[in-house]
Amino acid sequence: MTEYMPIMLDVSGMEVLVIGGGKIAGRKAGQLAAAGAVITVVSPEAGEEIRKLEKAGKLRWVVREASEEDPEGFRLVYAASGDEALNERLAEAARRFGAFVNVSSRAESGDFIHPAVMRRGRLVVAASTSGAGPAAASALIRELDERFGDEYETYAEFLFFMRRQVRELVDDPEIRHRLMRKLSEKDILDQIRKETFVPWSEAAAAAWIAKEREE
Repeated sequence: MTEYMPIMLDVSGMEVLVIGGGKIAGRKAGQLAAAGAVITVVSPEAGEEIRKLEKAGKLRWVVREASEEDPEGFRLVYAASGDEALNERLAEAARRFGAFVNVSSRAESGDFIHPAVMRRGRLVVAASTSGAGPAAASALIRELDERFGDEYETYAEFLFFMRRQVRELVDDPEIRHRLMRKLSEKDILDQIRKETFVPWSEAAAAAWIAKEREE
């Protein structure tokens, strides 16, 4: 069994190639566009999602069959055409050019797969079956989606704000770690759920940091 390493990747401004224009390619392109990737789609035909993204200036659509030279210069390649043999050839070509490739028709032929994802602002929860059953991973995410409410978005924003304040005011990495651990033990999430939470100002954050770092 392939042991995948979970990773959160910043694709903002990254050149990404998508082979194919159908629903799967459209879904991948939409996710990449939302993350700020610079997308090129190569396909003789394209569905509604690809056309919509092109019209909005979110991608460049090259209207032709893909060739094994197309992956050159790209860092990520999605082989998402309806032709399994073409996807396999493009995956091999992508590796020769040093790109990482995702193969929609046969996960094990690629270098990476996408998990099912639940988002609450900065909070991202992912689930994967390592390619064995994507539908099962999606079902798990739907379960989690019902359990984790919008309060987690507020909580994640608060933690982001506090992490930035701690980094600005504290030089010692060990003290930073201790402060963030203490912060996670506070009942902030419970306050948000009960709607009693009042967002901290920079002055309030600095006062808390000064008090807690001495203990």
